[in-house]
Amino acid sequence: MLSWKQIALLIAPWLLLATTYVCYQLLMRRFGAKKAYVGGFLFYWIVWCLLFPLALLGPQTLVHLFRNVGSPFGQPWWLGAFCLIGPPLFAYVFLFPKALRKTSVKIVLVSAALAIVNGPLEELLWRGAYLTLFPGQLWLSLLYPTIGFALWHFAPQSVYPSTWRGGSVAFVAQAGFLGLLFGWVAVDTGVILWTSMSHILIDFSALGWDVVFTHEQHETVQISQHH
Repeated sequence: MLSWKQIALLIAPWLLLATTYVCYQLLMRRFGAKKAYVGGFLFYWIVWCLLFPLALLGPQTLVHLFRNVGSPFGQPWWLGAFCLIGPPLFAYVFLFPKALRKTSVKIVLVSAALAIVNGPLEELLWRGAYLTLFPGQLWLSLLYPTIGFALWHFAPQSVYPSTWRGGSVAFVAQAGFLGLLFGWVAVDTGVILWTSMSHILIDFSALGWDVVFTHEQHETVQISQHH
């Protein structure tokens, strides 16, 4: 029989997607796209990625999930190494140089700071909580939260749609693939320290918060043209 905590985690992805989408839309109507994008992420990070896991697991378990272990890649080590090192390596070889050419110091600093926030918090919810409350259940500790992790990325794209080839669907599919890699290592090792580090590196590599500043400049130009 499922506990209330397990039931809460099963419901969480769908409730999260609905509430974050509504939050983004309400904020956008009230404050505009830039503030809605930032505000929606704050709601997601504070309510869903921090307070919700904290209520389910307690502070000691949360800290314990970030402990170091003797085999950070799990078994076999080469597969875990591929999951954690492969994606950041690809990103910094093929994506980061292009992003860096069209960015600014401000965007680099903001992207670094927010990557440090986003990576561990997302790992706490989507990997740490599920592996803790569904131990030994591959579908519920790995596959189910990976689906939720991927689908949640539709919410912020309701404000700023992805410019990737394939649009939002391609972006969500990529997030799902990364979630599967991180999830495998997290479930195998029982911790999220090293998946958080890999997550931070990937988040920073795309300098993704340039979308806020780029749209801000575009909106400023449009306003000046109307005056």
